Amino acid sequence: MGLLMRVRGRAGMGVAMLAMLIYGPARAPAEDLALQDAVTMTGTAMFLNSSAPGLILAVVHGDDSVVQGYGETAPGSKVEPDGRSIIRLGSISKVFATDLLATLAAEGRVGLTDPLSRYAPAGVTVRSFGNQPFSLLDLASHAAGLPREVRNPSVKGGDGNPFLAFRADYYWKWISEHPPAYAPGTTAMYSNYGYGLLGEALSKAAGKPYRDLLQEQLIAPLALTDTTTRLSDEQKMRLMVGLDPFNQPDPNWEVPDIMLASAGVYSTANDVVRWMRWHLNGDDKSATALSLVHALWRPHDGLQRVVGAEVTGSIGMGLGWIISPPKDGVPLLLGKSGGIGGFMTYVVLSPNRKLGIFVVASRVNFAMFEGLRTAVRELAAELAPAGPS
Repeated sequence: MGLLMRVRGRAGMGVAMLAMLIYGPARAPAEDLALQDAVTMTGTAMFLNSSAPGLILAVVHGDDSVVQGYGETAPGSKVEPDGRSIIRLGSISKVFATDLLATLAAEGRVGLTDPLSRYAPAGVTVRSFGNQPFSLLDLASHAAGLPREVRNPSVKGGDGNPFLAFRADYYWKWISEHPPAYAPGTTAMYSNYGYGLLGEALSKAAGKPYRDLLQEQLIAPLALTDTTTRLSDEQKMRLMVGLDPFNQPDPNWEVPDIMLASAGVYSTANDVVRWMRWHLNGDDKSATALSLVHALWRPHDGLQRVVGAEVTGSIGMGLGWIISPPKDGVPLLLGKSGGIGGFMTYVVLSPNRKLGIFVVASRVNFAMFEGLRTAVRELAAELAPAGPS
């Protein structure tokens, strides 16, 4: 059982509950006691400060891993989340997409500098800034000069699903009529739209739907048994329910196919642990792809502007990852955040230190997220300090 269990009234806790918060519940001895204690203390503080119905913290450090759940899977459910609780990754889906991009690039099936126009549907002309076409790398590093979102204005979403306004045909129609706002590689602007186009390009290069490509190249090889773009009836029963920005239970609308690469992946903490372990350890087959994924491709230095990405403390973009240098005891980190359907997520990897940390809270609140981000970085410093900088 995890900490805090079903605690909702934080004020007026009894002595026994305070002792549980400080010392943690009874657990089997961990392989790495320091890791267990660090995760317990950080997870407890995260949950108490988040005001989220539920929170899950997962850490991989070397050969060890810890997954801890706090609170409830849904408001009032009295069921504690765990490593099998289904959650939505939100924009962490983007670094699953760049795993696919790097894998196809390592196999020679795409080139990072291939122009998007090479993968456009028949009859579609991709507009460019002047005579400078943008590439798959520009899309993956948010440097193609594209807007954050492109909605089809004719779709009103009558059933309440706001994601129905995002349509693949309109994505291609828009780029055939509107050139990017900036020359590729000169301005970084976070773009969900750009990742929709990237997913389309990967699908075209592989000759199969994006969801099938994800299953074939990532989900099946890593045995991610609960990672999917479409939930089964059994998985729906395990899906956590979070709060929207107005503190109401989010209906968890399913996204259309064009959003799968940007925000469409469901998973569990157990699966994220397997995925992080692959990133940190890899194998001979994936070594080339992972070297591409973990590289710094677009330094912030020299860009005209960086909009919608974490600029403070970071040095640039990898393939979807925001890269932060070692500083103040925190090791070099690759980070990615997400938020959708009542969930806010954050993952960091420190490949040099064989460290990965993932947290998901079932509440959409950006002030809360900043606290989660800070706590994750502090935990990274505790577990794998960078030393003087």
